[in-house]
Amino acid sequence: MQQPTAPPPPAAPPATSAAASTARKRMNPAAIVGIILLVALSFYFMYTYSGPFRWLAELQMKVMSSYSEELTLILTMFVLILPALGIVKVVQVAVRNMGVGGGTSAAAATAGSEIEIKLRGMHFSGILVWPFMGFIAIAIGGFMYWRGATAGPLTAITAKELEDGKKPTSSYLSVEGVPLWKETISFKETSVDCYVPLVSKDWKGDAVSVYAQVKEDGLPRPSKELELKSFKGVTAFGGLPGPVRVLFEKGNFKPAAEYLVVETKEEPAKLMGFGKWPMIVGAALVVGGLSVWGVKRMVRGRG
Repeated sequence: MQQPTAPPPPAAPPATSAAASTARKRMNPAAIVGIILLVALSFYFMYTYSGPFRWLAELQMKVMSSYSEELTLILTMFVLILPALGIVKVVQVAVRNMGVGGGTSAAAATAGSEIEIKLRGMHFSGILVWPFMGFIAIAIGGFMYWRGATAGPLTAITAKELEDGKKPTSSYLSVEGVPLWKETISFKETSVDCYVPLVSKDWKGDAVSVYAQVKEDGLPRPSKELELKSFKGVTAFGGLPGPVRVLFEKGNFKPAAEYLVVETKEEPAKLMGFGKWPMIVGAALVVGGLSVWGVKRMVRGRG
Protein backbone atom coordinates (compact mmCIF):
# COMPACT_ATOMS: atom_id res chain seq x y z
CA MET A 1 0.00 0.00 0.00
CA GLN A 2 1.28 3.41 -0.93
CA GLN A 3 2.35 5.49 2.03
CA PRO A 4 0.67 8.90 2.32
CA THR A 5 3.02 11.77 1.58
CA ALA A 6 3.40 14.75 3.85
CA PRO A 7 1.75 17.92 2.61
CA PRO A 8 4.12 20.52 1.21
CA PRO A 9 5.16 23.27 3.59
CA PRO A 10 3.08 26.44 3.40
CA ALA A 11 4.37 29.15 1.14
CA ALA A 12 6.13 32.07 2.72
CA PRO A 13 3.67 34.81 3.54
CA PRO A 14 3.89 37.90 1.35
CA ALA A 15 5.51 40.99 2.72
CA THR A 16 3.17 42.74 5.06
CA SER A 17 1.81 46.11 4.20
CA ALA A 18 3.34 47.41 7.42
CA ALA A 19 6.82 46.43 6.27
CA ALA A 20 6.22 47.99 2.87
CA SER A 21 4.91 51.12 4.51
CA THR A 22 8.02 51.30 6.71
CA ALA A 23 10.24 50.94 3.66
CA ARG A 24 8.40 53.72 1.91
CA LYS A 25 8.79 56.01 4.90
CA ARG A 26 12.57 55.65 4.86
CA MET A 27 14.64 58.08 2.83
CA ASN A 28 17.92 57.33 1.12
CA PRO A 29 20.80 59.60 2.22
CA ALA A 30 21.70 60.26 -1.41
CA ALA A 31 18.15 61.50 -2.04
CA ILE A 32 18.35 63.85 0.96
CA VAL A 33 21.68 65.27 -0.23
CA GLY A 34 20.28 65.69 -3.75
CA ILE A 35 17.21 67.55 -2.48
CA ILE A 36 19.40 69.85 -0.34
CA LEU A 37 21.56 70.67 -3.38
CA LEU A 38 18.51 71.39 -5.54
CA VAL A 39 17.02 73.65 -2.83
CA ALA A 40 20.35 75.52 -2.63
CA LEU A 41 20.34 75.85 -6.42
CA SER A 42 16.83 77.32 -6.25
CA PHE A 43 18.04 80.01 -3.83
CA TYR A 44 20.97 80.72 -6.15
CA PHE A 45 18.59 81.25 -9.07
CA MET A 46 16.49 83.57 -6.90
CA TYR A 47 19.38 85.78 -5.75
CA THR A 48 20.90 85.98 -9.23
CA TYR A 49 17.50 86.27 -10.93
CA SER A 50 18.40 83.66 -13.51
CA GLY A 51 17.40 80.23 -14.79
CA PRO A 52 13.96 78.79 -14.02
CA PHE A 53 13.33 81.44 -11.34
CA ARG A 54 13.55 84.24 -13.91
CA TRP A 55 11.39 82.35 -16.43
CA LEU A 56 8.66 81.76 -13.84
CA ALA A 57 8.85 85.34 -12.51
CA GLU A 58 8.52 86.88 -15.96
CA LEU A 59 5.66 84.52 -16.81
CA GLN A 60 3.79 85.72 -13.69
CA MET A 61 4.48 89.37 -14.53
CA LYS A 62 3.23 88.81 -18.07
CA VAL A 63 0.01 87.17 -16.89
CA MET A 64 -0.67 89.06 -13.62
CA SER A 65 1.52 92.19 -13.91
CA SER A 66 3.22 91.17 -10.66
CA TYR A 67 4.94 88.20 -9.07
CA SER A 68 5.50 86.71 -5.65
CA GLU A 69 9.13 85.99 -4.82
CA GLU A 70 8.20 83.31 -2.28
CA LEU A 71 5.80 81.54 -4.66
CA THR A 72 8.32 81.72 -7.48
CA LEU A 73 10.98 80.17 -5.23
CA ILE A 74 8.66 77.28 -4.33
CA LEU A 75 7.74 76.75 -7.99
CA THR A 76 11.44 76.77 -8.90
CA MET A 77 12.06 74.03 -6.34
CA PHE A 78 9.28 71.94 -7.88
CA VAL A 79 10.62 72.54 -11.40
CA LEU A 80 14.04 71.26 -10.30
CA ILE A 81 13.08 68.49 -7.89
CA LEU A 82 10.17 66.78 -9.68
CA PRO A 83 12.07 66.01 -12.92
CA ALA A 84 15.02 64.81 -10.83
CA LEU A 85 12.74 62.40 -8.94
CA GLY A 86 11.29 61.20 -12.26
CA ILE A 87 14.76 60.52 -13.65
CA VAL A 88 15.73 58.61 -10.51
CA LYS A 89 12.59 56.49 -10.78
CA VAL A 90 13.25 55.71 -14.45
CA VAL A 91 16.82 54.69 -13.64
CA GLN A 92 15.64 52.47 -10.78
CA VAL A 93 13.13 50.71 -13.03
CA ALA A 94 15.74 50.28 -15.77
CA VAL A 95 18.27 48.81 -13.35
CA ARG A 96 15.64 46.47 -11.88
CA ASN A 97 14.63 45.23 -15.30
CA MET A 98 18.22 44.70 -16.37
CA GLY A 99 19.03 42.84 -13.19
CA VAL A 100 16.02 40.47 -13.27
CA GLY A 101 14.78 40.01 -16.79
CA GLY A 102 17.58 41.43 -18.92
CA GLY A 103 19.62 38.24 -19.19
CA THR A 104 22.17 39.05 -16.52
CA SER A 105 23.98 36.28 -14.76
CA ALA A 106 22.97 34.90 -11.38
CA ALA A 107 26.17 36.31 -9.89
CA ALA A 108 25.25 39.82 -11.04
CA ALA A 109 21.73 39.44 -9.66
CA THR A 110 23.17 38.27 -6.33
CA ALA A 111 25.57 41.21 -6.23
CA GLY A 112 22.69 43.57 -6.98
CA SER A 113 20.69 42.08 -4.11
CA GLU A 114 23.62 42.53 -1.73
CA ILE A 115 24.02 46.17 -2.77
CA GLU A 116 20.28 46.74 -2.30
CA ILE A 117 20.46 45.26 1.22
CA LYS A 118 23.39 47.53 2.09
CA LEU A 119 21.55 50.60 0.80
CA ARG A 120 18.51 49.70 2.84
CA GLY A 121 20.69 49.70 5.93
CA MET A 122 21.65 53.32 5.16
CA HIS A 123 18.09 54.62 4.94
CA PHE A 124 16.93 57.38 7.27
CA SER A 125 13.56 57.60 8.89
CA GLY A 126 11.11 60.00 7.26
CA ILE A 127 10.58 61.68 10.65
CA LEU A 128 14.00 63.31 10.16
CA VAL A 129 12.35 65.63 7.64
CA TRP A 130 11.07 67.59 10.66
CA PRO A 131 14.50 68.58 12.00
CA PHE A 132 15.64 69.19 8.42
CA MET A 133 12.85 71.76 7.97
CA GLY A 134 13.64 73.09 11.44
CA PHE A 135 17.26 73.73 10.50
CA ILE A 136 16.06 75.66 7.42
CA ALA A 137 13.75 77.81 9.61
CA ILE A 138 16.59 78.41 12.08
CA ALA A 139 18.89 79.45 9.23
CA ILE A 140 16.31 81.92 7.87
CA GLY A 141 15.56 83.40 11.29
CA GLY A 142 19.22 83.44 12.24
CA PHE A 143 20.09 85.32 9.07
CA MET A 144 17.44 87.98 9.80
CA TYR A 145 18.60 88.28 13.40
CA TRP A 146 22.24 88.51 12.26
CA ARG A 147 21.40 91.34 9.85
CA GLY A 148 19.82 93.33 12.66
CA ALA A 149 22.49 92.51 15.26
CA THR A 150 25.39 93.44 12.97
CA ALA A 151 23.81 96.50 11.33
CA GLY A 152 25.77 98.86 13.55
CA PRO A 153 24.85 102.39 14.63
CA LEU A 154 22.94 104.79 12.42
CA THR A 155 25.49 106.32 10.03
CA ALA A 156 24.90 109.46 7.97
CA ILE A 157 26.31 109.50 4.45
CA THR A 158 25.56 111.37 1.25
CA ALA A 159 24.96 110.14 -2.27
CA LYS A 160 27.98 112.19 -3.35
CA GLU A 161 30.26 110.29 -0.96
CA LEU A 162 28.95 106.96 -2.25
CA GLU A 163 29.48 108.08 -5.84
CA ASP A 164 33.08 108.97 -4.91
CA GLY A 165 33.64 105.42 -3.67
CA LYS A 166 33.33 105.89 0.09
CA LYS A 167 32.40 102.70 1.97
CA PRO A 168 29.88 103.11 4.80
CA THR A 169 30.97 101.68 8.15
CA SER A 170 27.45 100.47 8.98
CA SER A 171 24.54 98.88 7.18
CA TYR A 172 22.08 101.11 9.07
CA LEU A 173 22.26 104.34 7.08
CA SER A 174 20.76 107.76 6.67
CA VAL A 175 21.50 108.66 3.06
CA GLU A 176 21.04 112.18 1.73
CA GLY A 177 20.57 112.67 -1.97
CA VAL A 178 18.35 113.93 -4.76
CA PRO A 179 15.52 111.42 -5.41
CA LEU A 180 14.66 111.12 -9.10
CA TRP A 181 10.95 110.54 -8.60
CA LYS A 182 10.16 110.37 -12.31
CA GLU A 183 12.48 107.35 -12.65
CA THR A 184 10.83 105.37 -9.86
CA ILE A 185 10.15 101.72 -10.65
CA SER A 186 7.27 100.11 -8.76
CA PHE A 187 7.44 96.42 -7.97
CA LYS A 188 4.59 94.39 -6.53
CA GLU A 189 5.11 91.38 -4.31
CA THR A 190 2.76 91.11 -1.32
CA SER A 191 2.64 94.92 -1.44
CA VAL A 192 3.95 97.55 -3.82
CA ASP A 193 7.52 98.76 -3.25
CA CYS A 194 8.99 101.72 -5.11
CA TYR A 195 12.68 101.96 -5.97
CA VAL A 196 13.97 105.50 -6.43
CA PRO A 197 17.47 106.39 -7.72
CA LEU A 198 19.31 108.75 -5.35
CA VAL A 199 22.01 110.94 -6.85
CA SER A 200 24.00 114.00 -5.88
CA LYS A 201 23.42 117.44 -7.33
CA ASP A 202 26.73 117.02 -9.17
CA TRP A 203 25.73 113.72 -10.72
CA LYS A 204 26.90 113.52 -14.35
CA GLY A 205 24.72 110.67 -15.56
CA ASP A 206 27.06 107.86 -14.51
CA ALA A 207 25.98 104.65 -12.80
CA VAL A 208 23.73 105.06 -9.74
CA SER A 209 25.35 104.27 -6.39
CA VAL A 210 22.28 104.14 -4.16
CA TYR A 211 18.54 103.50 -4.44
CA ALA A 212 15.83 104.05 -1.84
CA GLN A 213 13.08 101.50 -1.36
CA VAL A 214 9.85 103.13 -0.16
CA LYS A 215 6.26 101.99 0.13
CA GLU A 216 3.79 103.21 -2.47
CA ASP A 217 1.46 104.68 0.13
CA GLY A 218 4.35 106.63 1.65
CA LEU A 219 5.77 107.88 -1.63
CA PRO A 220 6.23 111.66 -1.22
CA ARG A 221 5.38 114.10 -3.96
CA PRO A 222 7.84 116.99 -3.65
CA SER A 223 7.17 120.32 -5.30
CA LYS A 224 10.72 120.71 -6.58
CA GLU A 225 12.47 118.36 -8.97
CA LEU A 226 15.94 118.73 -7.42
CA GLU A 227 15.29 118.50 -3.69
CA LEU A 228 17.71 117.01 -1.19
CA LYS A 229 16.08 114.40 1.00
CA SER A 230 17.31 111.87 3.57
CA PHE A 231 16.27 108.22 3.61
CA LYS A 232 16.90 106.08 6.70
CA GLY A 233 16.95 102.29 6.72
CA VAL A 234 18.97 99.08 6.53
CA THR A 235 20.82 98.23 3.36
CA ALA A 236 19.10 95.42 1.47
CA PHE A 237 20.81 92.06 1.17
CA GLY A 238 21.16 91.15 -2.50
CA GLY A 239 20.39 94.65 -3.76
CA LEU A 240 17.53 95.32 -6.15
CA PRO A 241 14.98 92.59 -6.96
CA GLY A 242 15.84 90.88 -10.22
CA PRO A 243 13.10 92.41 -12.40
CA VAL A 244 13.80 95.92 -11.07
CA ARG A 245 17.53 95.57 -11.62
CA VAL A 246 16.98 94.40 -15.19
CA LEU A 247 14.75 97.40 -15.94
CA PHE A 248 17.27 99.87 -14.51
CA GLU A 249 20.07 98.21 -16.48
CA LYS A 250 18.12 98.69 -19.71
CA GLY A 251 17.70 102.43 -19.05
CA ASN A 252 19.92 105.36 -18.15
CA PHE A 253 20.10 104.66 -14.42
CA LYS A 254 22.22 101.51 -14.31
CA PRO A 255 23.41 100.30 -10.89
CA ALA A 256 27.07 100.91 -10.08
CA ALA A 257 29.33 97.94 -9.41
CA GLU A 258 28.86 98.20 -5.62
CA TYR A 259 25.52 100.00 -5.37
CA LEU A 260 23.35 100.04 -2.25
CA VAL A 261 19.61 99.79 -1.64
CA VAL A 262 18.25 101.44 1.51
CA GLU A 263 15.14 99.67 2.81
CA THR A 264 13.32 102.49 4.60
CA LYS A 265 10.84 100.04 6.13
CA GLU A 266 13.55 98.09 7.99
CA GLU A 267 15.34 98.81 11.27
CA PRO A 268 17.85 96.64 13.18
CA ALA A 269 15.51 96.07 16.15
CA LYS A 270 12.68 95.11 13.80
CA LEU A 271 14.83 92.56 11.97
CA MET A 272 15.99 91.02 15.25
CA GLY A 273 12.40 90.78 16.49
CA PHE A 274 11.19 89.07 13.32
CA GLY A 275 14.19 86.75 13.26
CA LYS A 276 13.40 85.26 16.68
CA TRP A 277 10.18 83.57 15.59
CA PRO A 278 11.56 81.34 12.80
CA MET A 279 14.37 80.32 15.15
CA ILE A 280 11.88 79.38 17.90
CA VAL A 281 9.69 77.38 15.50
CA GLY A 282 12.74 75.76 13.92
CA ALA A 283 14.17 74.76 17.29
CA ALA A 284 10.82 73.17 18.21
CA LEU A 285 10.83 71.16 14.97
CA VAL A 286 14.41 70.01 15.53
CA VAL A 287 13.84 68.98 19.16
CA GLY A 288 10.46 67.36 18.42
CA GLY A 289 11.65 65.49 15.33
CA LEU A 290 14.82 64.17 16.95
CA SER A 291 12.89 63.17 20.09
CA VAL A 292 10.30 61.18 18.11
CA TRP A 293 13.06 59.59 16.03
CA GLY A 294 14.99 58.64 19.18
CA VAL A 295 11.93 57.12 20.87
CA LYS A 296 11.13 55.08 17.76
CA ARG A 297 14.67 53.72 17.65
CA MET A 298 14.50 52.73 21.32
CA VAL A 299 11.16 50.97 20.84
CA ARG A 300 12.44 49.19 17.73
CA GLY A 301 15.59 48.12 19.56
CA ARG A 302 13.63 46.61 22.46
CA GLY A 303 11.39 44.76 20.01
